[in-house]
Parts: sequence; C-alpha cells; structure tokens
Amino acid sequence: MSLPDGLTITRDAYGIPSIDAESEPLAWFGLGWAAAEDRLWQLEYDRRRARGRWAEVVGAAALPADRLARRLRLTDAAERDLTAMDPVTAATFERYADGVNACVRASGLPPEYAIAGIAWEEWTPRDSVLAFKIRHVLMGVWQYKIARAVLRARAGRRASDVLDPRPLPGMRVTVPPLGRIPREDPRVALAERAREDVESAAAHLGFLAEAEGGSNAWAIGAGRTRTGRPLLVNDSHRALDTPNAYWQAHVRCPEFTVSGATFPGLPGFPHFGHNGRVGWAITNAAGDAQDLYVEHFRREGTEVRTATGWEPAPAREERIAVRGGEDHVEPCRVTPNGPVVHGDPASGAALSLRWTATDRPCAQFGVLRRMLVAADVRTLLDGQEGWVDPLNNLVAADTGGHIGYLLRGELPARDGLAPTQVPVPGWERRYGWRGRVPFTEMPRVEDPPEGIIVTANNTVTATERPFVSHSMNDCYRSERIHELATSANSGPGRLGADDMVGWQGDTVSVAARRWAEVLAGRGPYAGAAERARALLAAGGGDLSATSTVGLVHACFRRALARRLLDRELGADTRSWLMDSGLPGVPVLLRRWFAALTWPRPEDGAWPAASLGDDLLTEALDAAWRQACGDAESPKPWGEVHRTAARHTLHTVAGPGLDPPPAGIGGDNETIQNGAYGWGEGTPFHITNLSVYRQVLDLADLDGSAWVIPGGASGRPGDRHYADQLEPWTRHRLVPMRPAWGTGD
Repeated sequence: MSLPDGLTITRDAYGIPSIDAESEPLAWFGLGWAAAEDRLWQLEYDRRRARGRWAEVVGAAALPADRLARRLRLTDAAERDLTAMDPVTAATFERYADGVNACVRASGLPPEYAIAGIAWEEWTPRDSVLAFKIRHVLMGVWQYKIARAVLRARAGRRASDVLDPRPLPGMRVTVPPLGRIPREDPRVALAERAREDVESAAAHLGFLAEAEGGSNAWAIGAGRTRTGRPLLVNDSHRALDTPNAYWQAHVRCPEFTVSGATFPGLPGFPHFGHNGRVGWAITNAAGDAQDLYVEHFRREGTEVRTATGWEPAPAREERIAVRGGEDHVEPCRVTPNGPVVHGDPASGAALSLRWTATDRPCAQFGVLRRMLVAADVRTLLDGQEGWVDPLNNLVAADTGGHIGYLLRGELPARDGLAPTQVPVPGWERRYGWRGRVPFTEMPRVEDPPEGIIVTANNTVTATERPFVSHSMNDCYRSERIHELATSANSGPGRLGADDMVGWQGDTVSVAARRWAEVLAGRGPYAGAAERARALLAAGGGDLSATSTVGLVHACFRRALARRLLDRELGADTRSWLMDSGLPGVPVLLRRWFAALTWPRPEDGAWPAASLGDDLLTEALDAAWRQACGDAESPKPWGEVHRTAARHTLHTVAGPGLDPPPAGIGGDNETIQNGAYGWGEGTPFHITNLSVYRQVLDLADLDGSAWVIPGGASGRPGDRHYADQLEPWTRHRLVPMRPAWGTGD
C-alpha cells in the first residue's frame, strides 16, 4: 500500500516530514502516517501507559503504574471526550487514526514489537486522546500536595512552613509584563486563611506516609527588533524521553498551513508552531486543577462518607496482565469527588482525585483547528475558549506586529484554599468546587507598552483572583530573560533571531551569581574551602559546560542544603527529604534553596548573606572534595552534568536501544535548563532539560528554526534517531523551512 493520490510526504535533511495534501482529511491522514513511520513504538508506549497495560511488556516493575492508570480511569475520560467532539474534530481524529493504521499495513512494525513480544492493535481516536492525557496527568500539582501532606504528617507544621514554596515579594509576574509581587502581597490573606483550613484538615492527613515541568517562552515586540516584526521564542523543559516527547512536522492543505512540534499520536499542534500568520508557544502554568480528597469509607470500602451521609462507592475490577507473572486484579472505586487513586478503601481511608480533565467531558480538542486558521494574535487567543487542561501560559505573536499572552485552560472556582495545598476531607462541602473560573476572567494581555512578554514558570499574577497556584516560586529564569532584554539596550532595532538563539543557550544563574557575591565578601579561608570560595566568587554565576564552576557550585548547593536542613529540621527529616521518592519533594527543596538568595522585603538583604563563616567553610570544603574526588581539580561541568536517557524497553533489551549521552551547562535556575537531584555523592544526571527549542521570526517565518535533543525518528539505528542531538548540545538550531516537493 502506498500513499493515496493527492498526498505527498517529503523529508528534509533531518528527516522532518512535510505533509502536502489536496484536502484537509488527507492532511490529517498524512500526519498520522508520518507519525507512525517515525514514532510508532512511542504511540504504543503512551497508549499502554494510559490504559494500564505496560506491565504486559516489561513485567511486574510496571504494575504500580498500571494500577494507578486503571484507578484514574483515563480510558473512561477519553470516551467521554470523544462523545463531546464536534463533527469536524471527530473526523480529524478518525482520519489521523486511519493514517496510522494504513502506514502499519504498508510498512509493518518496528523491531520493538518483537522485543516486547506483543502484537499490533489498531490505533483509534480514543488512543489519541489517551496519549495526550497521560502526558499531562503527572505534570499536575497533586504530587506537591502529597509531598506537603507527608512532610506535615512526618515532621509537623514547622517543617512544612520552612519548605513552603509561596511566591515572595519582588518576584516577577507574567501579567503585567514588568510587574513584580508587591511587598504587601494581596494574596497573603488568602494564604493565611488557607493555612487555617489546613489546620482543620490536619487530623485527616496522618495516614499519608514525574519530574518537574519547566519551560521558557517570551515574545519581543516589534519596536524592539531589527526587522520591525516580533520575535517569538520558547525552550520547553521536561524529563528526557526516548524518543523525545515532541515531534516536528509541517502540514499544508487548502484550509491551512502549519509548522510546529506536536505529540506523536495527536492531530494538532497545541503547544508550539505557526500557521504563516501567527505563532504560538507555551510554558507550564502549574495551574491548580487537581484536588485530592481524603475519603472516609465503611463496610469494606463499599460506602463513602459525603456531606449528606453515606453513599455507595461503586467498584470495577480490572485485570492487569503481567509479563512473566500472574495477572493482577485491581478494584477501582469511584467517589462523588472522583476516582480513588491512592490507598485501600477497605482500610477505611483513601485518596480520591478531582481533575478538570476527567471530571466531565472535555470538548477542548476543537480548539486545535481554530489555532491553525487564526489570522492574528487576538483571534488565536479568543479561540482558546473551551480549552480545559493542561493550564498553559500561551504566548503569541503575528506578522502584523502584535504580541499577546493568555493563561489558557480551566481553573476550579473554590470557596477556600486548603485544597490548593494538601488533601482535604472529601465529606466536607466547603472543599468542593462551585464551577469554573470564567474564560473572560483568565489573565490576558495584548500589545503591552513594554514590548515584551516573558513566562518562565514564574507567578502569573499578583492579584487575588483567579488563584492560579500555591506552588509557584520559580523566578530566576524569568529574571535572567528580563536582564538580557534590558542589557540589549531595549531600543528600536536592537534584537534579532540570532540574539534569541544565544539567550536560549545562556548558562548564567542569577542565584549562583548572588552566591558568588556573598562569597566574594568573605574569607579568605584555608585549604579546600578557600579554593572553592575563590572559584565560585570569580565565576560570576556562569555555569557553562566547559568550566569547573558548575560542578563546584552544584556540590556547594548540596552540601550547604544538607547542613542548613539539619539545623532547621533535624538530620532524620532532612535525610528523608533528600532520599524521598515522592516526585514533588525535589521541587520543594529547589524552591526553598532559591529563596536563600532572594531579597527580604523588610530590608532587601539576602538570607544567604547572614550565614556564618563556620557553616560556609564546612560546605565549601565538602564541595571541593566532592567535586575533585580522587583528582587534584574538578572536571568541567559538562563532563559530569549529562543526559542519561533510556529507551522505554531498557529493562527488557538493555542499553543497546538507548541514545548517546550529552553533557550541557546550566542548572534548574538558568535559561539553558538542566536540573539534577539533591543527594550528596550521587551522579549529576539531568532530570529536566530542554526538549524543544524554537525561534520564530515573524518577519521571515521560513527562516525560523527549531531543535530537539534527539531526532525525528524514534527507531534506534536510524540516521535520524539522534542527528539533532549535536546541534542541541551546542545550543544551535536547525532550519524550520518545509521541504515541500523536495527530499533529503
């Protein structure tokens, strides 16, 4: 079988497909076909994770994840979303699935299927919805709520207060573009009321015993650029998948033309791209659209307590096949608040989850096509009404010279804020939702006079309503982007696309620079402590891959954090925090440490400046010794700060399918992002990094550029499996120009 008449797929020098179709249905068919050619095993992996069937492939190690997926009932939610689709959207998903299945019939299966010992099952529109949901359920805030609750239960209120990641006065917000959180933050009273609510819920938390999402996106207005047209830039951060989470493609048909990155399996470009007139990019807003409820059960878990009495908690038994083992039967119960996700109802207590993406049918996928035909920024932003989840900071720019921002998605309307921090009693009416925040009340700005919009997972707005998230405390990447914009003199004709590429590779940490300033005013010390102090003081916070500053700074952070937490919380609590497997805990630690170099509102001083010489010398001495190991001097940061991506079949097939590692500079506080763990002496494997970079020049969209840390192909051994890794490592982009009618 070959491609149908009226459809061609050509590829550029990096294997990136250009789908050219005589009709829109053929275009979606072609996108599905190309996705199957490049990423069929990735499609399989995503749908099996979402359906709770990954243990069929890798065995018992995947059983906990499969149990959670079954409890979440993502398949049920996907079916509801399908019924909510308008006819055009439904047809889009159908034709995309047809393209996937036609490619399999024509080309067969990649070798992973034989390694996994499974057969192909036809792709369906439901699988496309599932693949999208599984990519976002674990990027929500429920992990942080569990982390806070466990910390409170284990170590008490003081420990949870010390690691409270609330935004601090002076930190930048996205709306307005140059705004900062005022000294008298109007949300403080709300947070304090939430604390009171939490205290009343604390008695119900005692039984509680995915890597941080990131990203940068910014728009430079026409008045600041050399061409007189905007620049739109993004640098999306996630954990590094194999193959990469995003897949680049171009699509052209009579109705629209689009170039961008999408998730394999999805017929649309929800996050990054342009349609020839308007471009868009997103960052994770960490919007709080997931609440956890402590549920009280009786009669072996068959009844659940509600505000009006006891109600049935229906269960459905799901059988999970396990490769090399016996089948597991998982009872999946549902409460009025949502499905039970943690705990055993038969024990009398468990946690349920209410999430905007699953608690009712979502018609959001109709937004995808509206983006492709939008004529300008205003039309694009208006067209987001109906989007539910994930909550994104959507930044846009158009060829007419306009830029804009919208907090896209739906936020629950809550009476109290306790649910924004920790799980709360599910039987108390005051913790329920009273609807959704209206679209017209979501933060939005168009053509700000400042001529710049920046979002880097920093706080969206300092206003009381809508309350977006309790968790936002990232600030240094946003601070650095604004700093670079200011240093460019901010005048007309100053900035071009080449400058934006340079910003994406920037490894200067504002926080590390402040530590350098603190240390420059201390000492001199003796021995190893002095060598570390002098290096960091002279390094100026630049954590480049080629210098040793990044490694010593990273070891210093770990050593100092351990000593500070020992003093604040005790060694037992600190040890639990740094060794905890809860995904939200490293985020709490990073944000707590970041606050040490943020000015206090009362006097403008950094808390770090008040640390004693004894503490600093201990940490510096340990940092130098750890950085050097058995050598006389530390290694360059890029030699130890490296990717460690594993193919999804690593546990079955070994390392043969894994992509090559790559070393980079930076850390979680630099624009060039590269987070790592907190445990002293553990490798600096990168846990979060840039998975898609894009620079759109609205004066010359065909001259725009992009890159991913891998390649278009997901097939190990293919020449396009990792051919973008080298330019990505060197902070370079590859051409975004479509290959209509050409080939590689």
